[in-house]
Amino acid sequence: MRIEVLGPGCKNCETLYENVLKALDQAGIKDQVEVVKMKDIDYFMKMGVFATPGLVCDGLVLSTGMLLSPEQILEKLRSKGFIQ
Repeated sequence: MRIEVLGPGCKNCETLYENVLKALDQAGIKDQVEVVKMKDIDYFMKMGVFATPGLVCDGLVLSTGMLLSPEQILEKLRSKGFIQ
Protein backbone atom coordinates (compact mmCIF):
# COMPACT_ATOMS: atom_id res chain seq x y z
CA MET A 1 0.00 0.00 0.00
CA ARG A 2 1.17 3.52 -0.78
CA ILE A 3 -0.11 6.61 0.99
CA GLU A 4 0.63 10.07 -0.35
CA VAL A 5 0.28 13.31 1.59
CA LEU A 6 -0.20 16.11 -0.92
CA GLY A 7 0.83 19.62 0.06
CA PRO A 8 3.44 22.32 -0.42
CA GLY A 9 5.01 21.72 2.99
CA CYS A 10 2.81 23.88 5.21
CA LYS A 11 2.24 23.13 8.89
CA ASN A 12 -1.03 21.26 8.24
CA CYS A 13 0.61 19.14 5.55
CA GLU A 14 3.47 18.21 7.84
CA THR A 15 1.05 17.44 10.68
CA LEU A 16 -1.07 15.23 8.41
CA TYR A 17 2.07 13.32 7.40
CA GLU A 18 2.93 12.76 11.08
CA ASN A 19 -0.66 11.70 11.81
CA VAL A 20 -0.52 9.15 8.98
CA LEU A 21 2.60 7.63 10.54
CA LYS A 22 0.91 7.56 13.96
CA ALA A 23 -2.20 5.92 12.50
CA LEU A 24 -0.19 3.22 10.76
CA ASP A 25 1.79 2.61 13.94
CA GLN A 26 -1.45 2.26 15.93
CA ALA A 27 -2.72 -0.25 13.36
CA GLY A 28 0.56 -2.16 13.51
CA ILE A 29 1.21 -1.85 9.78
CA LYS A 30 3.73 1.00 9.62
CA ASP A 31 6.41 -1.27 8.14
CA GLN A 32 4.06 -2.52 5.40
CA VAL A 33 3.08 0.88 3.98
CA GLU A 34 5.05 3.35 1.88
CA VAL A 35 4.26 6.92 2.97
CA VAL A 36 5.44 9.78 0.78
CA LYS A 37 5.12 13.56 0.73
CA MET A 38 4.11 14.93 -2.64
CA LYS A 39 4.84 18.63 -3.25
CA ASP A 40 4.27 18.80 -7.02
CA ILE A 41 1.33 21.13 -7.70
CA ASP A 42 0.82 19.62 -11.16
CA TYR A 43 0.34 16.24 -9.48
CA PHE A 44 -2.25 17.76 -7.11
CA MET A 45 -4.21 19.02 -10.11
CA LYS A 46 -3.96 15.67 -11.89
CA MET A 47 -5.38 13.97 -8.79
CA GLY A 48 -8.17 16.56 -8.47
CA VAL A 49 -6.84 17.93 -5.20
CA PHE A 50 -7.40 21.68 -5.17
CA ALA A 51 -7.19 22.21 -1.39
CA THR A 52 -4.31 20.89 0.68
CA PRO A 53 -3.44 18.87 2.55
CA GLY A 54 -4.61 15.96 0.48
CA LEU A 55 -4.55 12.30 1.44
CA VAL A 56 -4.29 9.64 -1.26
CA CYS A 57 -4.09 5.87 -0.83
CA ASP A 58 -3.17 3.69 -3.81
CA GLY A 59 -4.39 6.39 -6.20
CA LEU A 60 -7.72 7.02 -4.41
CA VAL A 61 -8.23 10.49 -2.92
CA LEU A 62 -9.42 10.04 0.68
CA SER A 63 -9.54 13.69 1.75
CA THR A 64 -8.73 17.22 0.65
CA GLY A 65 -8.28 20.40 2.65
CA MET A 66 -8.61 18.63 5.99
CA LEU A 67 -6.19 17.95 8.80
CA LEU A 68 -7.24 14.47 9.90
CA SER A 69 -6.41 12.93 13.27
CA PRO A 70 -4.79 9.48 13.36
CA GLU A 71 -8.19 8.01 14.30
CA GLN A 72 -9.90 9.72 11.34
CA ILE A 73 -7.20 8.42 9.00
CA LEU A 74 -7.73 4.86 10.23
CA GLU A 75 -11.49 5.28 9.80
CA LYS A 76 -11.02 6.41 6.18
CA LEU A 77 -8.64 3.52 5.43
CA ARG A 78 -11.09 1.02 6.96
CA SER A 79 -14.14 2.45 5.19
CA LYS A 80 -12.41 2.08 1.80
CA GLY A 81 -11.21 -1.44 2.57
CA PHE A 82 -7.49 -0.70 2.73
CA ILE A 83 -7.18 -2.12 6.23
CA GLN A 84 -9.31 -4.30 8.52
